[in-house]
Amino acid sequence: MAYCRALICLTAGTSPAELLPPLLESLGLEVEQPGRRTLMAFERPCSGRPTRDYIRLWADWSDWGQTSELWLETLSGECMARSDTRCSSLLDQLTHALRE
Repeated sequence: MAYCRALICLTAGTSPAELLPPLLESLGLEVEQPGRRTLMAFERPCSGRPTRDYIRLWADWSDWGQTSELWLETLSGECMARSDTRCSSLLDQLTHALRE
């Protein structure tokens, strides 16, 4: 199973609840927001890929204080022995987009 995790500090006034859904949807993920400071996203089914390899994402944040701390976690059934997993690639894309 592939698993990646990152902590991103966002500037004050930037709410992950507003930033993440459109960004994740543009990357092909379906977004669910079960709480005020949590979010889950799932890769849409596509032909040719085993169901276990679909990427799942969990986001959790705190927006108290000067900055928002955003934890992003991605996981899938991919083999971690591969040098570059789709999980790590998605996390890199998100990290880069959120830091711009």
